[in-house]
Amino acid sequence: MLQIVLWALGTGFVTGAVWFAIAFVRGHDTVASRPPVLPASHPTDANRLEDVNRRLLELEERVDANEYLFKRDKVEQPRRPPS
Repeated sequence: MLQIVLWALGTGFVTGAVWFAIAFVRGHDTVASRPPVLPASHPTDANRLEDVNRRLLELEERVDANEYLFKRDKVEQPRRPPS
């Protein structure tokens, strides 16, 4: 009988501690609860990102064009049987 009482008290203590910790953490202002603050260099970072995006699009177009040319050349020049 004593074991059941000790188990119940221990379980209640652990549960209460967890609930207290949850309530304590929610009540405090944390870094995650504040909105993010952009650095002063944000406009230049945005410009850099746009530049990188533009360059990436150009590279993708070049790759597509090269793939097209490679496939076209491959179709136009069938393999000859070995002599």
